[in-house]
Amino acid sequence: MLVKPVQPTLGTTIHVQDQDVHILDGGNSHGIPVVLLHGCGSLAQEILLPFDNSDFRIIAPDRPGYGLSTPPAPAERGPEGQSFWLERLLASLDLPEVRIVAHSIGSAAALHLAARRPDLVRGLLLISPCCAPVPSKPLIVLRSAVAPVVGPLIRQHVIGRWPAFFLDRGLRSSSFPNPLPSHLSDLPASHVVNPITIRTMADELRAFNRDMERLPDLPGDLPLHVLFGMADRVISPNWHIDWLCRKHPGPIVRLLEGIGHLPHHVVPGIARRMLFDLVEAFEETELSRVRSIGSQAVAERVHADLQRR
Repeated sequence: MLVKPVQPTLGTTIHVQDQDVHILDGGNSHGIPVVLLHGCGSLAQEILLPFDNSDFRIIAPDRPGYGLSTPPAPAERGPEGQSFWLERLLASLDLPEVRIVAHSIGSAAALHLAARRPDLVRGLLLISPCCAPVPSKPLIVLRSAVAPVVGPLIRQHVIGRWPAFFLDRGLRSSSFPNPLPSHLSDLPASHVVNPITIRTMADELRAFNRDMERLPDLPGDLPLHVLFGMADRVISPNWHIDWLCRKHPGPIVRLLEGIGHLPHHVVPGIARRMLFDLVEAFEETELSRVRSIGSQAVAERVHADLQRR
């Protein structure tokens, strides 16, 4: 008996310069805008799941080359280039400022945008962020899939033929040591794992270290919240947290014992609470800044009055 392939959730496709960008919307359309960025080898449908019923306006694009979005231009395959893609997307959506929730390697582009455009990014919630330059890994299957000559054959006739197998394998590895959340079984395997996304993953990883070595220090007043599972076997929490602490003077870090690379799916309530806290942190910072400006203005007026006397 043939199993009918799972179809992707369809949202809105917009044209940004010469690229199509597929976007899923969720939450409250009148709320504060929050952009979700999925990780490597994923799509918007995945990262939207824990945040869909939010009081915020949720905007989840398929990043370039994933899902139904056009693959990136050669110059934008790494995190730094994708930050320019994200900047153009926000301009097309007429969003002058946003908060960003990013998972895994999606955090890298978010960090570049925050460093370059602090007026645009009003806060970051990074979930299991892959952001520090990392030692090279074997990644045998991925390297074989993009190798000259044999690569196209592997992508088309091996990985492309059994996408459900490779997706399930990847999700279980990411979720370990936690059981795979059942709602992730509804992801459309052929849209997550296919020849185009495999090539995109390889290009993204190839440019990663170079781009992250160039990341400048982050603005000290940027609200930066980090959620990590200490049992993560995909990346090393301490490696990336230490690096973030060198780039930002005061990230707020929450560590969860016994949780792997997918805390937003295993303990979604904590991820949602951290998003709420992130938005609150910015609002409090802005209120303090306004009060400070007001106090300074009052002090200047008093000083001027005293001088006139």
